Amino acid sequence: MPIRKSLYRRPPTPNGLKVIEQDTLEWFSPEVYSNMNSGVLEEYIEERNRKRAFSDTKWSWKAVLFGMFIGTIFCVITEYVGLKVGIAIPGGGYVVYLLAILWRWKPSTVNDAQGVTAAATSIGSGFIFTFPALYLLHKHPDYRIGGTPDNPFFLITEIPPLYVVMVATMVAGMLGTVYFIIFRRLWLVEDPLPVPGFEAGIQLLEICHESWKGTMESAKRTIMGIFWASLVSAIITFLRDMPLPGQGGHSAFDMMFPGEYYNHGAFTVPPEYQTWTTLEFGIIPIQIGLGWYMRFRVAFLMSLGTLLTWFIIAPMSYWFETPIYIVGFDPLNDGAAGAFVSVRDFPNPFAQFTTPVFASYGNIGRIIAIGAILGGGLTALAKMWPVFKPAFKDVAKAMKSTGDDDGAGDYVPGKGWYEWPLSHIPYMMVMTAIALVVIFLAGGYPFVQTLAFALALVATTFALGAISVKVMGETGTQPVSGTSFITLILLVGIFQAMGTSLELTAVMAILCTTIFGSSISMSGVVIGEYKAALYVGNKPFHLMKAILTGVISGAIFAVIGAVMFSDGMSTIDPDTGEPVLNLLAPQANAFASFLQALLGAASSTITQYIIFGVFLGIFAEIMTGMGTAFGLGMYFHLQLTLPMLLGGATRDLWEKKFLIPRAKREKWTERQTTLKVLDTFMIATGLIIGEAIMGVIVTIVLMII
Repeated sequence: MPIRKSLYRRPPTPNGLKVIEQDTLEWFSPEVYSNMNSGVLEEYIEERNRKRAFSDTKWSWKAVLFGMFIGTIFCVITEYVGLKVGIAIPGGGYVVYLLAILWRWKPSTVNDAQGVTAAATSIGSGFIFTFPALYLLHKHPDYRIGGTPDNPFFLITEIPPLYVVMVATMVAGMLGTVYFIIFRRLWLVEDPLPVPGFEAGIQLLEICHESWKGTMESAKRTIMGIFWASLVSAIITFLRDMPLPGQGGHSAFDMMFPGEYYNHGAFTVPPEYQTWTTLEFGIIPIQIGLGWYMRFRVAFLMSLGTLLTWFIIAPMSYWFETPIYIVGFDPLNDGAAGAFVSVRDFPNPFAQFTTPVFASYGNIGRIIAIGAILGGGLTALAKMWPVFKPAFKDVAKAMKSTGDDDGAGDYVPGKGWYEWPLSHIPYMMVMTAIALVVIFLAGGYPFVQTLAFALALVATTFALGAISVKVMGETGTQPVSGTSFITLILLVGIFQAMGTSLELTAVMAILCTTIFGSSISMSGVVIGEYKAALYVGNKPFHLMKAILTGVISGAIFAVIGAVMFSDGMSTIDPDTGEPVLNLLAPQANAFASFLQALLGAASSTITQYIIFGVFLGIFAEIMTGMGTAFGLGMYFHLQLTLPMLLGGATRDLWEKKFLIPRAKREKWTERQTTLKVLDTFMIATGLIIGEAIMGVIVTIVLMII
């Protein structure tokens, strides 16, 4: 079987095989940590969970409702963080973990509470990357398509009813969640993906386990390691992001590193030298921690995409004076429409703060990256067909099952459902399509376009959801914005082929892409929760119920927060000439510019870049097996991937130069070696937790002031 040749399967350890054969494996033991992603461990635990989870786990509405409460609060906070810095960093889960330790909850109960929190928080990701483009194209001066600055004309003249996107997001989010049933079997049990960073959650669940048993003494080492690393990470984040009183919004690091070599949390080359290329290194503890979990090989393969964008594509575009399309720049028409200008023409009056290398990245490299994500993802799906084929047979078999046998593997006779039934997937697909048509028709949208979107969503959520899960499993990063770009292109092509007006095309494309983004974010984000559930003995059925609960509350608050932030960032203060909310929103601005260009003169150029990216992604997938991660790396700034690369390289260097020689010299056992590695996991976990929690605190302060 192809899955036995997996890129990710690790060889099991002798002690691991021994405890599995003797059926004496204990939760959170060194044998568990040292055999994760071996495949042997996962298959063993899966079979054991089917027998024991019914008696070992209990459903708790108290825990689920608590997780839903935390998740809905952090849904809005996470949206703000994503619009502020371009990366959604959820911190609500850590609040759940810390209070669960205090309340001595069982790990499986904590897993359910964390699942509903993650669902309620993450469904907002689809909104922060796409939805604000609706308001930007409706009233932001930078996106006018005609008229004068005092009397502008915009592509979108009216904001549509918002209940449509709210209700549709709930339905589509449930579909994306239910789709994951197939992916869980493929990429967590049969061919386990590493999901870098999930170890942080496992270690927090271990602390919960010790608290629940009343034996916190054995967890003190883990707690202290995580505490000190979290403290250091939180202090760095505070100094980097927290605005100082009376300093015009500048942070301590802004004051400590004045000048051109430091900018918003990253050391960088001054703008006047950003012609051929640039160099950035972000002070981002989370990325260093993720890199440590990834190790150098995976981090490097992902970083290759970033290096290609900034050190090959960017200088080549400058050398050949590549033309790019600038919305709102037309010297022959008073800047009312748009025009092609050379990369060398930056900065210009319509992009005063954009240097040549960033113009190349935003208008060439990032578009090629979208194609690479698509090409690599589709190639990965084609390679995985031998694995998907039996999964589809499982679906067909489940539909024929009467529910009183274990033919589909979901129902355990005499006990109940172990996993949400596979047979629900086809019915959910049909119900989702019908519901979307009804919802959009009630909002006044045309039937034919609505039907086309509903069918496209059902198909793309599965296909691109699989890509999203694979990327998340490979890199620990969710490619919501990249896959949403693919959907946007598809929908624009469909609507334009139907003769839809430009305004209706823009409105429906943004709303439908937002719904898709929220749906696909559910497919990807829950992989970490399900992976943790496997290692703590939780029932997938319980976790699915919790996540579906979080989808409902998350969708409501995601719309409320998105409308508030979108309106603020697109409304100009007449006294200052600046937006009421000064949010960077890189993805939302990219969507607005991309859509405006796609409906105008630059559509053929964009298509050429995407096609080139598709072939690049295919090549990367064939050569490395990580084409989707490679494409995602192309989409990122250097300041994001270089810290991750540093973390992976540091771990490999530490193991090669210090850990292994010392283990041989002092004749350590396998258990001793594993415990030393786990000590470093505490540090990496702390780096992730500290920045996430402090990032939330900074966000609350920024929202208040």
